[in-house]
This record gives sequence, C-alpha cells and structure tokens, in this order.
Amino acid sequence: MKLPENIKKFIKRYLTPTAIIGSFGFGIYGYYSHLEKQKITKEKARIEKLQQDSIKKATQTKIQYPVLNIAYRNDTLENSGTALYLYYAGKITRYYVEHDDRYKLQLPYLAHEEWHHHNTESGFRYKYYYSPVDYYKLCMHNEISANIAAILTARYEYLAAPNKKEKQKIINRYKNTYMKFYFSEVAKGNIKPESKLQEDIIRERHLIANGTLNMWMNKFSGHYRSSFYAMLQTYVKNIGLVPNHKKNYEHILNYMYTIGGVNFADYFEKDITLKEDKVLIAEQLPKIRFMKAGNIDIMNIVNQNYHLMQQVGIDKQTEIFENLLISSQLKYMLRHKTEEEIKENPQLVNLCYRKIMNKVYTDRSFTKVVASYPLLSINRSHLKIKDTDFESIARQMYQFKGMDLTTMITDFSANNVPIHTKFEQGFENNKTKGLFYLFPQMSAQLEKILEPKQSPKLSPLEPKKETKTRVSEIMRINLPNLREPILLHATPQDEELIFAKLREFEQIPDVFKCCNTAAQRNYLKKHKEYIDSLKNFQSTGSIDISPMIKNKIRTK
Repeated sequence: MKLPENIKKFIKRYLTPTAIIGSFGFGIYGYYSHLEKQKITKEKARIEKLQQDSIKKATQTKIQYPVLNIAYRNDTLENSGTALYLYYAGKITRYYVEHDDRYKLQLPYLAHEEWHHHNTESGFRYKYYYSPVDYYKLCMHNEISANIAAILTARYEYLAAPNKKEKQKIINRYKNTYMKFYFSEVAKGNIKPESKLQEDIIRERHLIANGTLNMWMNKFSGHYRSSFYAMLQTYVKNIGLVPNHKKNYEHILNYMYTIGGVNFADYFEKDITLKEDKVLIAEQLPKIRFMKAGNIDIMNIVNQNYHLMQQVGIDKQTEIFENLLISSQLKYMLRHKTEEEIKENPQLVNLCYRKIMNKVYTDRSFTKVVASYPLLSINRSHLKIKDTDFESIARQMYQFKGMDLTTMITDFSANNVPIHTKFEQGFENNKTKGLFYLFPQMSAQLEKILEPKQSPKLSPLEPKKETKTRVSEIMRINLPNLREPILLHATPQDEELIFAKLREFEQIPDVFKCCNTAAQRNYLKKHKEYIDSLKNFQSTGSIDISPMIKNKIRTK
C-alpha cells in the first residue's frame, strides 16, 4: 500500500525525531537503572563479605579473658582542666574534683582511656613512618576508636541490665552524651543489641562506626585541633618530614579499630577528609627535595607566615605560595645568624637567596608542588579577595629578626614563577649568577659561613624540686575485655561473667561513684561494715570498690 505524500512528510517531520528522542530517553533511563542495579549489587556483595568475614573470624580464636581488670588512680587536683579521665605515660587517671559530679566514676570513660592505652601499645606515635596528613588523621582515629570502645562498654551495660526498667535507666544515662546517636536508635527499636540476626548485627556496627566518626568530627575535631598539631610537630621533630607510607597507615588503622574482634574500619563509608590548612601545607614540604633538611624548623617557619596567604586573591595564589616556601628556606639557612651579623654582611642574604633560587629553577619537585598548590583547600572563602598590593604582602614573608631581607637581595621580585624552557632558565640563572653557586666548593664555603658558632658551656641548672601530686593508691576495676574478640564468639559463660561484673558495679552506692567526701562519710556512719575498705579516703576520695557491692549480688 502506497502512503500519500503528506502522510510521509508528517512521519518524517514529527514521528521520526520523537522516536529518536524516545529511544535516547529510554537509553538514558536504562543506563541509570543499570548503574542503580550495579550499586545495589555492590552493596549486597559488601554485606555478604562482611557476614563471611564475621563467620570466618568467629572460628579463628578462643577468648581467654572475657573480663579485663584494669588499674587506675584518683587524682584530687582542684582543677583538672577539661579532662574527666586521662591516659598518659602508661597510666589511667580519674580526676576527683570535690562536689563536682561531672567527674563521676563511669565505666565507658575508663574504657575510653584503656583503649588509648591499647592504641599506644602499637607504637603508632614514633615506630612507623607516615606523611603529615596520615599521622594527623591517626591522632583523630585514636580518639574516634576510643569513643567506639566507650560506646561498646555502655552497650554491654545495657545488655547486662536484667529487665526493661533497668535497660531504660542505661538509655537515660547516656541519652544526653555523645552516645545519643546510638541510644536514641536503641530506644526507637531501630537498633537491637540483643539480636543475633546478621542483618541486625551489621546495621548496628555500621551505625557505631559511621555514627561515632561523624559525631566526633562535628563535635570534637575543632577542640582537638591545636593539640593534634602540637603532636604532629613532635612527630616531625623526632621522625622528620616524610612522604606517603600508606601501608603503615592502613596497618595502624586496622589495629585501632579491631575492637572486640570486629574491625570497625571495614564499616566506614569513607575515611576522614582533612581540611586543616597547616597540615595540608606540611604534606607538601617533603615532596620538595631541597627542603627536606630542617624538618620541624621549616614546618614552623612556614606556619608562622601562612596566614598572609589568606590576604591574596586566587589570581596570585601560586606566586604567594612560592614566596612562602622560598622565604621559609631563606630564614632556615640564616637561623644561626644574629641581627648584627646579618646587618654587617648583607651580601650573605643575597648569596643564600641566589642559592635557593638556583634550586627553584633546577629542581622540578619544587615546580611540581607549586603547580599543585591550587588543589589544596586552604581557606577557600578567602580566595575571592582581590589584593591591592600583592608585592607588600609577599615582602612581609621575608621579615626576619626585625629586618626586611628583601632589601638585601639584588633585584628582588615577588613574581618568581619558575621558568620551564631551557633557554629562559639559562638566561635567568646567568642573570642571577645562579650557576656560579652550583660549584661544590662555593656551596661548601657558604655552608661553613652559615654554621652556628660554638657557645660556651653553661653550668647545669639545679634540678627543680618535684611537687608530689595527690594521687590515690592503685584502684582496680573490671571492664568487658575489648582486646579479645568478645563481640564475635563469646560463649554464654563468657557473656554471663561480663554481665555479672557489670551488675556488681551497678550495685555500688551512687554516693561512692560521685565526688562528695562528706556525703560518703555520712553514709559510712550508717554502714560501718564498709569502713575497713577505705584507703587514704579523706585525702584522695579513693575507695576499694569491691566491698561496696551488695552481698546477695556478689554471691549470685
């Protein structure tokens, strides 16, 4: 059958494009559906792997000690700072501040410090090489994993509670703490700690891992920023500025997060994304070959001036970063020279600058780092600023011991962008006499001039008299032993022992968990059978907790 001409035109003009567009639309829909199916399949495979890993790990080891007996001390400092509990140098301290019940004796917070003890035993601080970013992140993971240990201890308290009323008491105890994200889900029934179903177990572990990480990043990361940076400085001072060693990072990460036998790092949706400007700059320094010497000195000089970069617009971002690095290296080279010596020999500044610039133009690692700088996330909000006097801001980076070093440098320019072509590079080196300082004998002579003068030996100072801190005798307390795989294959007998110890602790009169020695004395007048259990009571507030437990519970 032959179609009329006008119908052919209609099909050609309207139906054919519609069919093409429709096919294209269905193609896109099919593509995204395929991606979504792939995503669902991938997630199912991930969950199945976690289940298989759990089953595999469950058959690997036996529990030796389901309960861990730890030692701690009470410290009756009048002002404990921000810490309620502290782990330091192999010791756990519970601060005891009179009439301040924030310092109440609570097992999860002791478990937190005990997990710091566990992490420290790995030797992660000075035994392994990491990049500055990875070390800083491990300091964060040290805290996050300790918080997971605390939450798991509170979870065991919940499981040990004998009835719904007592379980609700545990929920109420922690509902206004950093554990809220977990216990609110338990209260709603979305998380079931008692369940033995794999999907419930995986859901709970996923919440504990990601909930703790997100909570800590939002609530505590800012508070710890300065102390972690000080730890990074100590690390760099002892170990040096080193490039990436991801295997070491992964090894320690898995060590920290294997809690109760479960590696909670497996459940993280993503690792920490670091935004600390100073650490991101420190990460770049070991990549520059000629700036590896100096370590902590270079790092600290860079950080003293990095705030000046915030005043420069994105159009000058590369140049200002380059000046930051060059000026820091210059100050490092001159660090042993006094103001008088530099003023008497200004040519020394010029020589050092020429040597550095020779490296800048010949060392490709410098160019590479400078080129990658715009990828850093340094105060993006400030990068919109259009600077009116870039040259003056750059010169501020060269202020040293009250002097402007740029006045001693021949033809100083803040726009020292590295040149790539051989012709331009050779021209620039000749212009600055940079090639002259490549000769080893001249470099050696310059280094000798820059060496510190030997200062006369000083007589040793008299040692300061040590002030004795008011600490109690060693106290002992039982915790669920998260160093062993109790989450994976605890027997009913293991769990019953853990629960029995936790119930014993619950039976200690509240007055002895708080910090009111007068109230404790009054309680003892009515319960004289407990008097023999006290040691150094009036001076420290510490007690031997075992006799405070009700006899019927102890017998049971």
